[in-house]
Amino acid sequence: MRIHNFTKPFSHTIIYDYYSPREASLILQELQSLLPVMVTKQETGDPRSNGMLGLQLDWHYKEDRSKSHILNFNRQIFNITDKLKENKFMTYLDMSNEDLTQANYYPDGSEYHHHADHAVISAVSTFWEEPKTFSGGQLTFPDYNYTPYMENNTVVLFPSFELHEVQKVQGNGRFSLNQFFFLNR
Repeated sequence: MRIHNFTKPFSHTIIYDYYSPREASLILQELQSLLPVMVTKQETGDPRSNGMLGLQLDWHYKEDRSKSHILNFNRQIFNITDKLKENKFMTYLDMSNEDLTQANYYPDGSEYHHHADHAVISAVSTFWEEPKTFSGGQLTFPDYNYTPYMENNTVVLFPSFELHEVQKVQGNGRFSLNQFFFLNR
């Protein structure tokens, strides 16, 4: 796990190799197995998405969260908050009393237009099978003309109010996990 805390162009943290190789492999397998039950965001009423498929994992596994590697492995963020203290905004993680996780898949030609999230902290993780079979799909922050460098199995944590978007994907294979952290919800 390689953790980088930044203050510019805004407070955010990038963690490379966030999950162990075994965890990342199990997560990718789970994401691939969930593809048949993912729906387009237009079906859920989100006009900012163009072709992206998604699934709210907390609802999908509401009967038994232990069946999801993703929902078990993503709890580790609460074990590393001391390593995020250089990013003052991340102190909100320790105060979070609820979080939600969404799995997304971006097929060829899909994108997600700029938006802010309705949480305090957002975490976006990217996954794909190697070798990579797509281009594009970068997470960008248009107000700053900023595109953080993301490898496979990378997570970017940032204030949810920051506008962000996913650039158009060319090819197939881009998955993401979005985790939203709330206070006093």
